[in-house]
Amino acid sequence: MQISLPKMKSEGFALLEILIAVTILSIVVVSLYSGVSSGSYAIAQNRNLTRAILIARSKLNEFKVEKFRTADTANEPVKEYEGYTYSRETKRFENEMIGSLAAQVVTITVKWEENFHERTYSIQYIYQK
Repeated sequence: MQISLPKMKSEGFALLEILIAVTILSIVVVSLYSGVSSGSYAIAQNRNLTRAILIARSKLNEFKVEKFRTADTANEPVKEYEGYTYSRETKRFENEMIGSLAAQVVTITVKWEENFHERTYSIQYIYQK
């Protein structure tokens, strides 16, 4: 003699299964959001650095066109890019091993503010006097 148990219908999802699915989905969404926000922050930083590089190279080229004869500048605003300033300093080139040479070194420094911190980018060019 066999005893048959009543069959339970498994229609739909149990509350526990739904809670587990929502938890997993939340973890995935939060990690995606974190990745997207850090990616957009990195893009903004790189955009600002790229602008600073363009400004520095442009100012160096202007200095070359003027035959290295313009006066030094300090914290001059850049017309094309609001919030950026540049400085140009020229001094005699000093080599640790050889000493002073008949050359000059020009340093162009670009400054800007990013997330309430001052950032800088500098390039140098050595030329014969």
